[in-house]
Amino acid sequence: MKVWKACAAALCLMHGLAGAQEVVVASIGPLTGPLADNGTANYEGAKAYFDQVNAQGGINGQTIRLVREDDQYKTEETIRLVQGVAKRDKPVAFINLLGSATVSTMLKQGVFDKVGVPFVGITPGSESLRNPGSPWLFHVQAGDYAQIQSVLKHLSTVGLNRIAVAYQDIPFGKSGLAYIDQVAPQMKVEVLGRVPIPSADEKLQAAAQQLKASGASTYVVILTPSSGAAMVRDLRAIGDHTPIYSLSYVPTAAILQKVPLKDAVGVALAQVTPNPETSSTQLSRDFRAAMDKYLPEVKTRSSMQIIGYVNARVAGEAIRRAGSNPTPEKVHAALRGLRVDLGGYPVDFTETRNNVGAAFVDIGVVDSRGRLKY
Repeated sequence: MKVWKACAAALCLMHGLAGAQEVVVASIGPLTGPLADNGTANYEGAKAYFDQVNAQGGINGQTIRLVREDDQYKTEETIRLVQGVAKRDKPVAFINLLGSATVSTMLKQGVFDKVGVPFVGITPGSESLRNPGSPWLFHVQAGDYAQIQSVLKHLSTVGLNRIAVAYQDIPFGKSGLAYIDQVAPQMKVEVLGRVPIPSADEKLQAAAQQLKASGASTYVVILTPSSGAAMVRDLRAIGDHTPIYSLSYVPTAAILQKVPLKDAVGVALAQVTPNPETSSTQLSRDFRAAMDKYLPEVKTRSSMQIIGYVNARVAGEAIRRAGSNPTPEKVHAALRGLRVDLGGYPVDFTETRNNVGAAFVDIGVVDSRGRLKY
C-alpha cells in the first residue's frame, strides 16, 4: 500500500513537472479574409522564432507552444477567440493582434482588462489605439504618426509637397488623415484632396479618378493591403503615374498580385523594421536564418513576417525575464521593464506611458526586381 501511494505521488509529481515544461503564447489573427496575407506572414515570422527557441531548449528550459487561431478579420470572432483561448489554453501572452476596428471595439468593451493577458505587437499603429490605449497592449513598432511624419518630411524636402490622401474609412485611416491635416501646414505640405475608401474595398476606379482630378504631385495612401494594392492598380490603369507613398501595411507582394512589375516600380512604402530582404542588420540576419532553417518552404521574406518575428522575440524576452514560472502578470511586469536591442532595432518600454517601445521608420521603394530598396 505504501509502495502504491509512493508511486502515485511520484506520478503526480511527474505530471506536474511535465505541465510546467510548457508555456503558451497565442497568435489570433486573419488567416483567411481580406487581410489573410498579413496575418499569415505575422504568424510565419513568429513561428520561425519559437521553433528556433524550442530547438535550442526553450526558454528557461520550457517549451513554447504557439497557439494559432483564425479570426477572419472579424471583430466579433477576434473577441470570441481571445476570450476562449485565454480560458482554454492559459497563455502568458498574445502576439500579433491586427485590425483597428477590432482593437477599438476591444478597448471600448474593456476586453483587455477582463482577459488580463499582455498583447505584444498591435497593427495598425493608429494613435487612437495607443493614446490612451490599454496597459495590457505593448506596441513594438513605430506608429502611424511617426510614419506620416517621415513621409511628409521626405516629400517636403524633395518638393513633392502638393498631396492628395486616400484613406480607409475606419479608425486607423481617419486618424491618419486627421494627423496629416494637423501637421501638413507646419511641414509646408498642401493637401489638395481627401478620398475616403470603404473598409477592404478593392473597386477603386472612381477613387482613382478623384485623386487624379485633385492635381496633386503625390498621393499618400493610408489603406489596408487589399485596398492599397487595388489603388496602385486602378491609378496605373487610367495612365496616372503620379508618385504613390503608402504606410507600412501594404506589402510589395500584395501590389505585385494586382499589377505588373512595371506599374509597381517606384511605389514608396514606409517601413517600421529593417529590410527583411537584405542582411544589412543583425536583426535581419537573425530573421532570415530562422526562416531559412525552420520555414524553408516559405520562400518570400516580407516586412509583415519580420514584424511577427520581432513581436515574438519581444514576448520571448519578457517570458525569459519572468522566470521559471511565468504568468501573465509576471510577463506584463517584465515587458514594462524591458529595454533591449534586437540587433539594430532598439525596443524600450521603460520610458513610455502608453507602451510604445520602438521608433524605427524608413522608406522603401519597389525596385525593378520587385523588391523593396532602402
